Amino acid sequence: MTANKETAELAPLLNTSQEKAAPRFARQARDVRRQMLIEAAIRCLARGGIAAFTVDQISKEARVSRGLINHHFKGIEDLLQAVYEAMTQSMGTAARATLFVDGGARERLDTVLNAMFTPPMFSKASLRAWLALWGEVATNSRLRAAHRRSYDTYRQALTDAISGIARERSKRVDAQALATTSIALMDGLWIEWCLDSSVVTREGAKRAVYEVIEARLGKLKR
Repeated sequence: MTANKETAELAPLLNTSQEKAAPRFARQARDVRRQMLIEAAIRCLARGGIAAFTVDQISKEARVSRGLINHHFKGIEDLLQAVYEAMTQSMGTAARATLFVDGGARERLDTVLNAMFTPPMFSKASLRAWLALWGEVATNSRLRAAHRRSYDTYRQALTDAISGIARERSKRVDAQALATTSIALMDGLWIEWCLDSSVVTREGAKRAVYEVIEARLGKLKR
């Protein structure tokens, strides 16, 4: 995948493109500079995994002095948590969007699943970034807490949509268990698609998740 395509797929996570990175001595508002560092850190993770998540590489990517990172974050771990929260923003956005969906539970389910099968969530560009973050979650208590918050919000939105459909159809299902299974399936298919898209396609992955849900709820209009 070319650098330009990677940047395009990560664009929903970034408020500005790499070409818009600020000059070294530009005077910018604090929140703009902070966002710039988060964006640079995400690009470093996407390009080289956790090995590329260093003060030197991030400051070089952002075109700023090394000291600016410590000025806006309480060290590299604080920046890592900010990156994780930015990377999971799409899940939270999808979950919140269900509150404003016109229609019933079926439409809410579509809202959540469609978000998970489009960039930046379902993209090859973010594979190294996500694998690096998941590896850190296992040993970093702050990241683990952030992961739990974002995962619970996402799973609850999916659980609520499944519960709604089950009620409409008078079906008895463990909605949370089905939501957890669906998320695990999505994650596994996404990783396989990133590694070898000749084995799994985006459309095929989405169809497989719907089929798992339909096995418990009945046929759904897609």
